[in-house]
Amino acid sequence: MNLYEELREALRKEIQKHSLSGQNISVRCKALSATEAIGKPEHDDYPIIKGKEVMVEAVFKGAKGQAFTDEFENADYLVDDLLKIKLNSNKKRSIFIAGLNAVFRYLNLCDKTIHCKDKEPKECASNLSEAIGALNNVFLVGYQPRFLEMLASKYSVRVVDMDQDNIGSDVFGVVIEPPEMTADAIKWCDLIFATGSTIVNGTITNFLNQDKPVLFYGVTISAAANILNLKKYCYCGH
Repeated sequence: MNLYEELREALRKEIQKHSLSGQNISVRCKALSATEAIGKPEHDDYPIIKGKEVMVEAVFKGAKGQAFTDEFENADYLVDDLLKIKLNSNKKRSIFIAGLNAVFRYLNLCDKTIHCKDKEPKECASNLSEAIGALNNVFLVGYQPRFLEMLASKYSVRVVDMDQDNIGSDVFGVVIEPPEMTADAIKWCDLIFATGSTIVNGTITNFLNQDKPVLFYGVTISAAANILNLKKYCYCGH
């Protein structure tokens, strides 16, 4: 069973267990504006503010689940549709993951499914070293400016990002590398610190079953981390 089928099977069991199947319950997916998603933080260098990503939000019986993605559609889904949707694109995976987060949040099977706002991203970064501990080499997967700023001040850091506009940039003394350097960076590091949105773009399998510890960050992976028993960091999520 592949990773996404494992997630889908976990959702199917909960739908059956709680008699949610067949009910006229819709999961409404929409893309939030940058302000809706992360408020007005002090810095304007976050990918969502620069228009490189959007936050998809699913609402299930009042419970909200979010997921970062570069592709989206605004649509209504019955909860049963999540069990049938083809997960062959970022667009479809973002809908499924946001919906999964919303349903699991409604059932109290996960928490922190709503992104932090305003001053909280900086607070989240300031507490990161407690989660990482006394390691030397940290591989940051996905350019997150506050995390990179903090990590570069305390650790040796390498970072890869999929955004061509970021690749080659020197940020906080660290040059952002292309995805092709992933395998090399995994060999080099003591810890893989990866964005949870890898579950949406399909690259998460690059970081599982490695001989290095992996810590995923952010709200996108909230329910999946619970199902797949993955370690996550989301200090200020709601």
